[in-house]
Amino acid sequence: MRRALPPLNSLRAFDALARLGSVGAAATELCVTPGAISHQIRQLEERLGVALFERDRRALKLSQSGTVYARQVREAFQLLTESTLKLGLPSVEGRLKIACAPALANHWLTHQLHDLRKVFGEISLELTPLNLDRAQAVDDEYELAIVYGAGEWEGLEVQLLTHFEMFPVCSPSFFRGRSLPTRIDEVEGGWLLHEDQGGHWKRWLAAAGARLTHLERGYRLGNASMALEAATSGAGIALGDVFVCEDALSSGRLVRLFDTAVRAQYGYYLVGRAGSFDNPRARVFVDWLESRLERTRKRFSAAPTPNV
Repeated sequence: MRRALPPLNSLRAFDALARLGSVGAAATELCVTPGAISHQIRQLEERLGVALFERDRRALKLSQSGTVYARQVREAFQLLTESTLKLGLPSVEGRLKIACAPALANHWLTHQLHDLRKVFGEISLELTPLNLDRAQAVDDEYELAIVYGAGEWEGLEVQLLTHFEMFPVCSPSFFRGRSLPTRIDEVEGGWLLHEDQGGHWKRWLAAAGARLTHLERGYRLGNASMALEAATSGAGIALGDVFVCEDALSSGRLVRLFDTAVRAQYGYYLVGRAGSFDNPRARVFVDWLESRLERTRKRFSAAPTPNV
């Protein structure tokens, strides 16, 4: 059994290269040289007696065997991560009440709960999608809150979870029967779905070099969750990110438009009262949450951007 297992470094190099599709990107992630990645892959292929990649001068892509093996290796690393999270921890049985920004709660976190049950089934989670302002960041009702903001909450424990980049998304059916846009300036202002008073779209259009007159029309909705629901139903084009759009992009209910992405003005922060993070249930939940965020980030880091 031990002799059948390839070296861990080779498996890490293979997992990174399979996800990122580039020797350079895999080397950067693992903090090694590109030559070291190539050496580890050659070693692994020789050890297994299987070609994991198809090589030509222009591209490097997984072979059929490599595709299957990459999925299995990724699942094995995920299992190791989950097992490590649980190792040596005190009992975490009991209730954990969390408030979460609605877009992240409705469109991402709820889709991760099957994994939380599998890893920490003893936690009884109560999740409330709720926008909390600076003064309400956490009260006696919630032990932790996941808040979109600038991270400035005096007197509370604050931990950055993630920043993210925003890009246009819409339903594949939205352009049915119309000429597809090939340039950003072909997108009509009336197609835009706003989650605010136009600030997010203004920043994205400026980054894309498009005319700001697009902001004159469009629907203004109450929050990002509503804008994404409207986009999924075919009402227009919203701004999304890899977290809140993970499930919809994976299933094809939403597609990404264009290559341009702009960093959101704020980020997602974990907020709690003094001492809240010391609760064993809170600690394991935060570790689990960070591992799932990283999983989503890596999953889409090398995904090609389709131009509709």
